[in-house]
Amino acid sequence: MKERGQSRFPLNFDEIFERIKSYGWYQLFFLLTVQYACIPQAGMTAGGFFSLGGLIPTYTCSDNGTTVVFDKSNITQYADEACIMVKTCRNLTVDSVMYSMYEEFQWMCVPSYLMPTMASIMPIAAITGFLIGGHISDHFGRKWLTIIGLGVNVLGGLVSAIAPNWQFYMVVNFINQLTQPIYYGAAFALCMESIGTKWRLIQSFAFQWSLGYIFAGLGAYLTRHWRIFNIVVNGVGIPCVLMMLLTEESPRWLVQKQKYRHAAQAINKIARWNGRDHIKYTEADMKAIDLSSKGKRHNYSIYHLFSQKKLAIYCVSQIVTGICINTVGNVILFNVQDLAGSPFLNVALMGIMRLWVPLAAIAMERYSNWFGRKPLLIGSQATVCICFTCLIIIHTAGYWETLHWLATGLALFGYGVEIGLVWVAYKTYTTELFPTVIRTIALNTFSLSSNIGTALAPQLIYLRYYWHPMPYAGAAVMSLASIIIGVAVLPETKGQPMPDSLEEIKEGRLLKIDARSERELDLILPKNGHIDS
Repeated sequence: MKERGQSRFPLNFDEIFERIKSYGWYQLFFLLTVQYACIPQAGMTAGGFFSLGGLIPTYTCSDNGTTVVFDKSNITQYADEACIMVKTCRNLTVDSVMYSMYEEFQWMCVPSYLMPTMASIMPIAAITGFLIGGHISDHFGRKWLTIIGLGVNVLGGLVSAIAPNWQFYMVVNFINQLTQPIYYGAAFALCMESIGTKWRLIQSFAFQWSLGYIFAGLGAYLTRHWRIFNIVVNGVGIPCVLMMLLTEESPRWLVQKQKYRHAAQAINKIARWNGRDHIKYTEADMKAIDLSSKGKRHNYSIYHLFSQKKLAIYCVSQIVTGICINTVGNVILFNVQDLAGSPFLNVALMGIMRLWVPLAAIAMERYSNWFGRKPLLIGSQATVCICFTCLIIIHTAGYWETLHWLATGLALFGYGVEIGLVWVAYKTYTTELFPTVIRTIALNTFSLSSNIGTALAPQLIYLRYYWHPMPYAGAAVMSLASIIIGVAVLPETKGQPMPDSLEEIKEGRLLKIDARSERELDLILPKNGHIDS
C-alpha cells in the first residue's frame, strides 16, 4: 500500500476498508442499486398468482329471479358449483378490485388444492437455485452472477405478462424462482464483502423490500390489471441491471482465489469512489492478507458447513430461523385477503411497517454497545411470537369479526418485525459466523432450507378452511422454536472481524475489536490524512 511513496502491508480487509472509508460513496451507490432492484423483486412476489394476482372476485348470478353469490368466503368450499354458475349464468356480475389471474383463468374450475400445491412446488426451483448458486458464486465470483440473476428475473417478469394461459405463467415463474436465489446469494455476499465491519448490519438493509412493497401496492392500485402491473414493475427494473455493471468484484473473493492484481484494482477503484484515490494498494499488499493457504487451494461444498461441531450447531439455528422467516412472510402475503381493508393498502403497509426498522437497527448498532446481534434476534422473534399468539386468542375467543382491525394490525406488525429485524439479524449472523471460503455457500444453503417455510405456508393457508387460525398458529410455533434454539447456541458477533478461512474458526483466532485496536488504527490513519509506515 502506498501513499506519498510510503508502504505498509495491511493486516486484513477490515483495516483496508478503514483506510479507504468503511462507508463511502461506493457503498452508498451499492445500497441504492440493490434497493432499486427490490422494486421488481417485490412486485413479482406481491403480484404473484398466490397473492394479488390470485385475488378472488365476488360473482353474483341473478337468473330466474334468484341471486347466488360466491366470493372469497365460500368459493373454495363450493368450487364446482361456482364453476358451473360462472360458465352458464346469463346475468353474471363480477365485482373485483383488480383483474386477477384467478378471474381471467377461472381458477374456481380447477381443483381447490391445485394452486396451494403449485405454490408449494415453486420452492423446489428456489432450492435448486440455492444449491447451484452458492457453489458457482464461490467458484466464479459474485459480480456477474448478480447481474445475470437480476437480468433473467426482470426479463422473466416481462415475459410472464404476455402468458397465454396459466400453465405458461407457471413455467416462467418456475424459471424466475430458479434464478432469483442465485442473484440474492451472490449480491448479498458481494455487498457484505465490500464494506467495513461496523457497517455490515446497516448495509444489509439494502435487501429490504420496504419500498418495493409500497411501490407494489401503489402500482397494483393504479393499474388494476395483473398483466399491466407485471409490465410496469419489471420495466422499471431494466436500468438497475445496467447500474450493476458499475460495481466491483469482491476483493475478498479475488484474494481467496489468488487473483491479487485484480483484488488490488478493485480496492483502488472503491477508494477512488470514496475520495481516497491517494491510497494505492498493490499486488504485494493483497498477498500479505492473512488468508489460509488451504483456503486458497481447496474447493468447498455444503459438507464444510457441518465439518466442525461449532459450525454445525450454528447451521441448525440458522436453518430453523430461516424456515420461520419464510413461514411468517408468506403466511401474511399469501393470505392478504384475510386481512381487514384493501389488499393494495395491506401490501403497501407491509412495506410501510418496515420503514422504521433500519432506523431502529442503526440506533442500536451505532449508539448502543451492549445491544448486539443476539438480543436483536431473540427480542424481535419474541415480539413476533406474541403478535401471532394474540391472533389465535382473538379468534378462539370469538372476537375475530369485532376485532378484525386489531388482528390485522398485529399481523402486519409481526410481519414487519420478522421480515425486518429478524431477517437482518439472521443474514448478518450468517455473514459473520461463516468464513469467506464458504460464506456464499452458507447464505445459499440457509436460504435453500428456508424454502421449507415457503412450501409450508400455502398448506397452512389451505388448512384455514378447517381451522381459521391455522396459518397464524404455524407462524407462532416456528418463531418460538427459533427463540429456543437461538438462546441455546448462538454467540455474540458484534464488533468482530469476519473470518476468512475454516482454520480461523477452528483455532478461534478472531478477537473482538477493542479500544486498543481502535487506537492503533488512529495511529495508522492520523487526522491529517498522512499514513505512517
